[in-house]
Amino acid sequence: METIDYSTLYTKIPHDKLTDVLCKLVDFCFEGGSHDWIFTNDWGARWVLDPSTYDFVYDKAKIKLAVRYLMSNCYFSFGNRVFRQIIGIPMGSDPAPFFANLFLYYYESKWVKEVQRQDIARARKFSLVFRFIDDLLTLNDDGEFARSFQEIYPPELELNKENEGTAKTSFLDLDNEIVNRKISTSLFDKRDSFPISIVRMPFLCSNIPSNMFYFSFGAEILRIARVSSSTENFVTAARALVNRITRQGGVINRMKRVLGKIYASHTESFDHIFNEVTALFDILI
Repeated sequence: METIDYSTLYTKIPHDKLTDVLCKLVDFCFEGGSHDWIFTNDWGARWVLDPSTYDFVYDKAKIKLAVRYLMSNCYFSFGNRVFRQIIGIPMGSDPAPFFANLFLYYYESKWVKEVQRQDIARARKFSLVFRFIDDLLTLNDDGEFARSFQEIYPPELELNKENEGTAKTSFLDLDNEIVNRKISTSLFDKRDSFPISIVRMPFLCSNIPSNMFYFSFGAEILRIARVSSSTENFVTAARALVNRITRQGGVINRMKRVLGKIYASHTESFDHIFNEVTALFDILI
């Protein structure tokens, strides 16, 4: 297992290259269909044949114009000065994650299609390579991604391996470790390594309904159960949560009622950890 970080994705991508890629993807989306317009409203979007009956419709030329406008009109202020961003994906803008995802997808898709035609065995090594926006995980690829990424992406992108070795890594909210040829998973929270105390859950004395306080606790317990592959991994993270909630005003009896409801509603999520709710109470509270 290896995790890769795209360290320059949001900072060094030239706007002309990004705009060109996005416009090519717009052309790709319009290829082969019989509808030349997209209608949008507050509930979604769909292809339409006749634009005259809708208020907000776009053909591919209008979408490309919108993309170019977004990329060339990214301004921010610093003190009493205003600057226009001329390089890098504009972080903080609504489409930024989508722009980043599509930019990477364009090069990945193009490269994989070429490799499939030339060397299918090499292409199959990428069957367990996963990317979520700018976080990438490789499984059992025999180091092929590390050898190939410079062929895949443009030179502006710098990629760095994040984990040490190949037996343990974190990806998104999961800590993954190979134990006896199986992947053991547990909750990953980078705030655990901070040298300061972080407030992660609401306090009971805060200006929110008490039900919201306890429901937040129950939902977090369920999340921990779903990402933990063993009882030991679950107990480690869940006990820390119980202690944190107790310090922030949680009443034991209310916490037990919430745990009972969560267990009854999502028994299948706890089956690999406990076979009855009393065991959950005994270990956590």
